[in-house]
Amino acid sequence: MMRVPIPISRGEEMKLKEFDVGQTFLTEPVVVTKEAILQFAEQNDPQYFHLDEEAAKDGPFGGLIASGFQTLSIVWVEFIKKDILGRDCLGGMGMNQVVWRAPVYAGDELRGVFTVSSKKQLDNFKGILNLDIQVINHEEQEVMSCDTMIMMKV
Repeated sequence: MMRVPIPISRGEEMKLKEFDVGQTFLTEPVVVTKEAILQFAEQNDPQYFHLDEEAAKDGPFGGLIASGFQTLSIVWVEFIKKDILGRDCLGGMGMNQVVWRAPVYAGDELRGVFTVSSKKQLDNFKGILNLDIQVINHEEQEVMSCDTMIMMKV
């Protein structure tokens, strides 16, 4: 049975036991600007196809693109700002299966789809929440995906 995605609009912290496997959260869409691409690249990923418009035209993507790490950061920020994890989050434990499927250009609109893939209680205090993250652009194309593990209060 497919669950209906839940647009994230509330600021209610959730403990591990309150998440259901298959539960999906959607972030608000964010438009990626050229200025944001350049700023992120200068500080975090100074490759020519993120920094130099002219050089990027002759590169593999035909123009300036956002860093893959920026792509993830954009939707992660939107998810965190909704305070679903809040103070019940004890920290990230890692990521698996990080795949960048398509370039992200200035003007693209991105949204995140966060799906609970599993959860496991470790003791009376904490457990692990696994989220599958998909980043979707304005053309409904998946541009990135990954799995993340988060330590949560039970």
